[in-house]
Amino acid sequence: MIFDSLDNLGLYSDVHPAFADIEAFLAKTDLATLSVGKHPINSKGGYASVNEYNTRSIEESFIECHRKYIDVQIIAWGEEKIGVTNTQFCAEQPYDEGKDLQKLTGRVDYITLVPGFFAVFFTHDAHEPGVRSGTDVVAVKKIVFKVPV
Repeated sequence: MIFDSLDNLGLYSDVHPAFADIEAFLAKTDLATLSVGKHPINSKGGYASVNEYNTRSIEESFIECHRKYIDVQIIAWGEEKIGVTNTQFCAEQPYDEGKDLQKLTGRVDYITLVPGFFAVFFTHDAHEPGVRSGTDVVAVKKIVFKVPV
């Protein structure tokens, strides 16, 4: 997992070749006005998935991981807590290949994602996104860059 300022995104270009594509996409895109849906970022299967939603309680959330894609998550507005842990500390539930989604159970620690920062979740990084950071529900616009492994 990586958690850092967007100002430092270029420092991670050696981690995965698609990180340069994400940086180029961000340089020419206003995230606040980007439409909800899927936006290709390269010709290698990488894309940005844009969603708007309200944060939820821990009880309404679930831990997940992916096998085919690395997630690079950025908030355009709002804020949320994201639970994080390594998949080896979780109990697995069935994997949904069509959605590239595996729900897990376990204990997580939390980071708070706000505009200007990003979080990267590799295939071994279990994460629980969309959690309220306080007592109030917050509207969030999030861009999740899906990078093929």
